[in-house]
Amino acid sequence: MNTIDNDFKYWSLFYEEDGYNITGDRIMGRQAAGWSYLKALVKNSNDLSVYLKTQNQKESLIKKIRPLISDNKELNFNTIPYNSPNLSKEYGGIFYPGPGIAEFANHRSYFGHDNYSIVGITHTTASHKVMSDISNLAFSDVMPWDAIICTSQSVVDTVQKILNHKYEKISHKISVDNIIYPKMPVIPLGLDKDEFNFSDEYKSNTREELNINKNDIVLVYVGRLSFHAKAHHLPMYLAAEECAKNLKNNQNLHIIQTGWFANDFVRDAFVSEGKEICPSVKLHFLDGKNQNNKYKTLAAGDIFVSLSDNIQETFGLTPLEGMASGLPVLVSDWNGYKSTVRNNNDGFRVRTYSVNDGYGEDIAFSHMMDLINYDNYVGMSVQRVAIDVKDCIDKLNILINDKDLRKKFGNSGRARVEENFDWPKILSQYKDLSKELNQIREVEKENYLRFCNPSLPSDKLDPFYLFSSYPSEILNSKHIFTKLNGVNSKSIEDILMYSSINYSKNFISSDIDIKAILELFEQYDNLNLEKINSLSNLNEEKIYKILIFLLKYGYVTIVRKENE
Repeated sequence: MNTIDNDFKYWSLFYEEDGYNITGDRIMGRQAAGWSYLKALVKNSNDLSVYLKTQNQKESLIKKIRPLISDNKELNFNTIPYNSPNLSKEYGGIFYPGPGIAEFANHRSYFGHDNYSIVGITHTTASHKVMSDISNLAFSDVMPWDAIICTSQSVVDTVQKILNHKYEKISHKISVDNIIYPKMPVIPLGLDKDEFNFSDEYKSNTREELNINKNDIVLVYVGRLSFHAKAHHLPMYLAAEECAKNLKNNQNLHIIQTGWFANDFVRDAFVSEGKEICPSVKLHFLDGKNQNNKYKTLAAGDIFVSLSDNIQETFGLTPLEGMASGLPVLVSDWNGYKSTVRNNNDGFRVRTYSVNDGYGEDIAFSHMMDLINYDNYVGMSVQRVAIDVKDCIDKLNILINDKDLRKKFGNSGRARVEENFDWPKILSQYKDLSKELNQIREVEKENYLRFCNPSLPSDKLDPFYLFSSYPSEILNSKHIFTKLNGVNSKSIEDILMYSSINYSKNFISSDIDIKAILELFEQYDNLNLEKINSLSNLNEEKIYKILIFLLKYGYVTIVRKENE
């Protein structure tokens, strides 16, 4: 079926290599999600607009997407330079692969706040940078026709708490009558379901390759292998060992963990603690940086397990990949998993607990004072989140011992992914959001006219407005200029090549315009703005920029009256 939308133009995609790279030594969830979105755009649309900072980024992107374009497909590839974000208006606005859209809203203010929409998306919301990005939205130039796509309701709650706290902290200093939030629609991440269709032959060959018998039970985990920043492994190991003791008919229990370790210390912890905690379980570790290993893992599995207990988790794409592979899933009842995995339908959610509000202030304070780093911050938080091991054992035993239930849950999960999380379904929601934002911008902009006068943001103002009290005088129409003979004999071309000047050449003026005004000084003894304007047809701004340059480097001077 042709899924390409010929009529709709998706937002201009802001592209930086890091947001879409899955080939490095450290592959983060946001990068995998970004790459998946980029693939979906190429596959499901005929028009790809990209907002770029540099030419190198364009070349990097073309190299990435070229293998994704089928021979019979025409793709209109439009690039928007960084200094012209207003050109994204044709596409409804800009999509940024993170929540930090404040900077882009500030850029837009120069062109008019109602010019286009800006859309961001959340991944982890636990890092200081991300929380700072979100809090900066409170007093940025974001408008009601902008949006932060939240991948789950839990994320919406977090984002609102950060923003509300920011407003509350500042409200005693200023009166805030009109609080402007971006929209916060809940739209999940997507995947390409077709990537997870595995033949029986492929499944069988993969298990054979890993020395797994046909009747053995295989638990699989895909994701970063980090006990402090993703999912602590011990609850899974404890539950697996208990279940392994009850296996019959010479069955073995395997756990395949596919991902990457940050360092040898983390690797050693997984391996050594696995041998000690679950000696009855056969452990396999595969390199997740190799995408083929992910597919092998899912093809070889009987049950997908992800007992995330980390505040960095916001959605959880890998359980959906397990469901798309037709596997029943066993996940923690945690954050985005609550939205994706239906308990007792696609698998089981394991009861998960944390301490009360206020019992993490010691961790937050230590992080604020730089007594601990971000890794310590999330790692210490993990120790105050508990997976109910007994509940996990009970539910894992049910899945291990009931093949028919595994098949039922697997089929249900596969159908749920096809219906709700396949990329065409997600892109359709993006389309609806884009149309909604366009409508809001058109209807509501009149209510925000006081914001809509194009201007630079408050932290990037014209330096000669900010520092207007610095000079003795500011050039004006009353100043009369005359050529300063014998001070600078260098030609304009020569002086513009000086290293101390050439670096800023683009911000001075053209050689032609400078020479044209110098030639006027050869003809006239005295010149003011009005005279130069009438003789050159250059506008006031350009004339003043040239005059200040000529004044700075000894070509002209200002005529002074005796009483001045």
